[in-house]
Amino acid sequence: TAPSYNTLRTPRGGQFQVTLPDGTKVWLNAASSLTYPVAFNGPIRQVQLTGEAYFEVAQHADMPFKVKVQTGADSLEVLVLGTHFNIMAYEDEATVNTTLLQGAVKVNSNNNSKQLSPGQGAYLNKQDHILSVIPHVNTEEAVAWKNGFLQLEGNDIAATMRLIARWYNMEVVYKAPVAVHFRGLIPRNVPISKVLKMMEMTGEVHFEIRGKQIIVSP
Repeated sequence: TAPSYNTLRTPRGGQFQVTLPDGTKVWLNAASSLTYPVAFNGPIRQVQLTGEAYFEVAQHADMPFKVKVQTGADSLEVLVLGTHFNIMAYEDEATVNTTLLQGAVKVNSNNNSKQLSPGQGAYLNKQDHILSVIPHVNTEEAVAWKNGFLQLEGNDIAATMRLIARWYNMEVVYKAPVAVHFRGLIPRNVPISKVLKMMEMTGEVHFEIRGKQIIVSP
C-alpha cells in the first residue's frame, strides 16, 4: 500500500512546532509547509519543505533523514543522519539557504554536492543555479525566528521588508527606491507600528500603514 502523508501549513504571520513520527522536532516559520509520512518505513526518512524550517533530527543511523525542496527550476536535497539545521527556501528570496548548527549534512542540487560542518552554510543561487558554501555564517541570525526574534544583520530594505511582510502578514508597497540597511534584534511580540518607528530612526526611510499595506518612501 502507498504511504499516507500529512501536510502542515503555516499562514503568513503564523508559526508551528511539530514532532514527526521518528521523534524529529521541526519548527515551521510563517508562510511555509511541510509534507511528511504518517509513519517512516523504508531505508530513508523523507520530508518535503516549502518556506523555512528548523530541524532537530532524531538519530537513526540506519535510516538517513532527507529534506527535499523544490523552488522554481531548482531542486535541493539535504541528507542528514542526526543534526540541527535550518533551511530557508521561500519563493520570493534569491537564494535557498541551508545553515548547519550541529552534526553534519550533505546538500545536493543540480548534480552538485556540498558537505557542511557546524557553523557553515550552503547557498543555492536561483539565478545561476550555483551551489556554494559559506565557511562562517551567523547561525544565530539564521535561527532567530525560531526563538521569537527577527534579527537584522545589515539587511537591505527589500530583504528586511520581505521578512516583516511574512512575520506580520502585510503587503509592502514602495513609493520610491530606498537605500538603507538595518541592524538589530526585534522581538516577535512587538507591534508592527513600533517596529517601523524603530526603523524610521535611521532618518532614511518613512513608513505609512494603510490597512494591511505598508507604504515605504524615502
